[in-house]
Amino acid sequence: MADQLDARIQKSQTAIMKAGMELLSKNREASLSDIARAAGVGRTTLYRLYDTREKLIKAAAIHCLQAFDKATEHLESEAESALQAFHLMFKAIFPLSAEMEFLMKLGDFDEDDPELTAIYEKQGNEIATLVEYAKSEGSLSKKLPTSWVVNLVEGLLYTSWLTKNAESIDHNTLADLAFHTFCNGVAS
Repeated sequence: MADQLDARIQKSQTAIMKAGMELLSKNREASLSDIARAAGVGRTTLYRLYDTREKLIKAAAIHCLQAFDKATEHLESEAESALQAFHLMFKAIFPLSAEMEFLMKLGDFDEDDPELTAIYEKQGNEIATLVEYAKSEGSLSKKLPTSWVVNLVEGLLYTSWLTKNAESIDHNTLADLAFHTFCNGVAS
């Protein structure tokens, strides 16, 4: 019985997260009632899990950032070089367009939140470590500051998201375009 209850709660949380990301991406002021309706759950269920919009937004932002972590956790074991790790990273992240859109549209979702800041900084540090490794193996120019290259990667993610919304380009093509741009901009 407890397993069935846990499964129902998980199903409700997943539906609320998906509906919340979709509606809040379109309208930052979407009400919890609208989100509950779109998720196919009662308002009581939503309020039991997230009693304020801010808590739902934070939970959705954490979900998105953790989805990026999960999608890229295999890079170290699969990549044969730092450059290949960048290519695999683009390929792993681009299918997460709903998560990317949520974060891009909300922008300053809560810059003062220490938990969100810690996750975001950890991800930035991981990219910076990869950049440093690529420099040490001679794949990237040592003339470019690491922060420049990290910001370039973030810019390519943003550019890909904009292009995906403006044109009908599949995730693999976007990843290849981003990687091509990355290599031709910073490869030595």
